Amino acid sequence: MTNIWTGLSKPAGLEKSRIEDYFDFAFAALPHKILQPEKFITEVEKLGTRFRVGHRAVREHGLDQELDGGVFLPEYHRRIPADGFSVYAEGVWDQIVNNKDLDLPTQQELLAQFRCDEISREVLEAFDVSIAPLEEKQAEGVRLGKPAVLKDLGTAGKAARVKSIKAFEVEASRYHKGVYSRKRVELEGKIDTRLKALYHGQLSAAHKSGVTSFSDAVSSAVKAGQKKGASYEFAEIVEREKKVALKQFETEARSLAIEGVPWTNFKSQYNLYGKDLDEVSGRLRKEEMRRLASRVERWVRSRLGDSVGLEFNKLGSGRGGSGAPETGEKPATEKDLWDRIWNLFTATVKEAEIRFTERAKSFDADEDEIEVGLWRLRRKSWGVLRARIDEEVMEGNILLKLRENFEDKFRYDEGGVPRIWRPTDDIEGMYTKAKDSTTHLFLY
Repeated sequence: MTNIWTGLSKPAGLEKSRIEDYFDFAFAALPHKILQPEKFITEVEKLGTRFRVGHRAVREHGLDQELDGGVFLPEYHRRIPADGFSVYAEGVWDQIVNNKDLDLPTQQELLAQFRCDEISREVLEAFDVSIAPLEEKQAEGVRLGKPAVLKDLGTAGKAARVKSIKAFEVEASRYHKGVYSRKRVELEGKIDTRLKALYHGQLSAAHKSGVTSFSDAVSSAVKAGQKKGASYEFAEIVEREKKVALKQFETEARSLAIEGVPWTNFKSQYNLYGKDLDEVSGRLRKEEMRRLASRVERWVRSRLGDSVGLEFNKLGSGRGGSGAPETGEKPATEKDLWDRIWNLFTATVKEAEIRFTERAKSFDADEDEIEVGLWRLRRKSWGVLRARIDEEVMEGNILLKLRENFEDKFRYDEGGVPRIWRPTDDIEGMYTKAKDSTTHLFLY
């Protein structure tokens, strides 16, 4: 081999170079395989022990060096893991056979890409085994229209992610560092894409179920307060249940958080959830405001019905069966009937407005909502008054009041004592006076 090297054409400046400047040689003599098969096997086994790390040893004369301990010297190392050496060697040999420029660093990168891709596929297959059932379960809930919140999804997702990345790191970190780093980022991206879709589906389900639970909890608390007949604070109920709903959603979001992964802070989802709870709170408040308005309107209807009825009943003596008391305090004059009814109406509406406003403020209603509610209350109250008056002045009722009033003026004196008519009494004058009083009764 030295003679062959000497006869080779060398580049300028390397004409005197030796083969030993580029190659290390080690030789082993083996017994004849056919004539001495047993010794041959024994020596081959001994030869196998030489394929390990060694070092250079100086010969006795100090002129040359020989290998001691093993044939693999530290300077030979190209950072090629043993499981990838065959692929690396194959690529190098292909370069030699095809008479191309041999670029060992490029071969190392190509090897790293090949092996990292293989390892990444194996890792993703194991990751799929853990995540695919969760994805299927989530998708099934969406198809059925009942998105389900998967139990311990954050724990399972993080465990699968850490396990996959760790497995890739153990196997692939032995290869070219630049390629390994790039492939790790790619692997994390693929894993995070799967987890991101799964986690967003989880938060969407938690969002919907949380809003529904919040609405049901507020409605149940309000109904419980109504059944007990006790005064309940709607705003306090809403605030309490909202805190519970936000806490549950925050707990679920925190369980999905992955340290060092920005998209798992879920702040936007949390803010959107809070806005939806506010919208539901507003809708529930409007419903409660409508119920409050209905209760106040019933109170106004009852109060006006009784008060107006009593004022109209004062017009008669009760002797005609109108329901008015025969005895008791009578109005000084019947001409101010409408003034008394109007004063009752305004006082009742004023009290109703105070009740409505105080209760509405406890609901945390704004000024516009309160003003609209008061406007509707006044309109409904006026309708109640009008209907009650129409009822009182129906033909049958008004004729009964007129007859009773005429009889009170004609048949009874100022003390309510029945008159005893004498021939000298001015019967026609008393009749005319009673008739005029009755005629003018509803004209003022």
